Amino acid sequence: MYKLFAVTLSLMLLTSCAEQYNIAGNSSVPCLDGRMLYLRVTAEDGGGEAFMATSCVDSCKVIHGRFNFVGDVDSARMALLYTGSNCVMPLVLENANLNIQVDNVTQRVSGGPLNDKLYAFFKKRNRLDNELWELQQKSIRMMREGRSPEEIDRKVGRKAEKLMSRTEELETSFVRDNYDNVLGPGFFMLLCSQYPTPIMTRQIQTIVDGAPSHFMHHPFVRRYVREARYRTVTKRKHEDD
Repeated sequence: MYKLFAVTLSLMLLTSCAEQYNIAGNSSVPCLDGRMLYLRVTAEDGGGEAFMATSCVDSCKVIHGRFNFVGDVDSARMALLYTGSNCVMPLVLENANLNIQVDNVTQRVSGGPLNDKLYAFFKKRNRLDNELWELQQKSIRMMREGRSPEEIDRKVGRKAEKLMSRTEELETSFVRDNYDNVLGPGFFMLLCSQYPTPIMTRQIQTIVDGAPSHFMHHPFVRRYVREARYRTVTKRKHEDD
C-alpha cells in the first residue's frame, strides 16, 4: 500500500512540474467558424529552405468563434497557427495561459512573456508598414494626377526609403536582442521565408555578424547561412567566368 502511494505521489509531482501551454482563442472572422485550426512547428533538424512548419502538434475546431489548445511543452518553441494550408499567425508555445484574438484587422497572442514580447514587436512593425502603405497610396494618387516621376520620388520615394530602413533596423535589433531565446532564431526563420531560396542579404549578414555560437548552431540558421554563402560564392564564380 505504501509503495502504491509513493508511486502515485511521484507521478503527481512529475505531472505538476511538466510545462504546459493552455491557449484560449476568440475569432470574429465568420469564415473560420466550423473550420479546423492546426498548431504546426518546423522540423527539429532545420530542414527546408524556408520556415516550413510541417509537424502538427495540436488541432481543434472553431465553434461559435472560440477555440482551445492544451498540451505539454518541454521548452518554449516557435509555432504557426494554420487553417488548411493557410498560415494565420505565428506564436510561441510556452508554459503559460495564452489568449489568441483573431479578427479581420489584427491577430494577437498575449499571456506569456515571449508572446507579449513578440507581439509588441509586431505592433511597432505594423505601424511602420501602415505608414509605408499610406505613402504608396499617395504615390499612386500623384501618378494619376500626372505628376512627374522626379516629383513623386522627391516627395514620396525618400520617405519610403527611410521607412523601409527603419523597418529593417527594427527587425535586425529584435533578432539580436533575442539571440538567447526562441524568438531570435524563430523570427530569423520568418524573415528568411520571404525568399524563395537562401540568400545572404545585407540584413541577414548584419544579423549573423557577431551572433553568439548557440544562435549560429541552431539547425535552421546553420543550414540557411551555409547554403546562402555557397550560392553567393557560386554566383561570383559564374560572374567572373
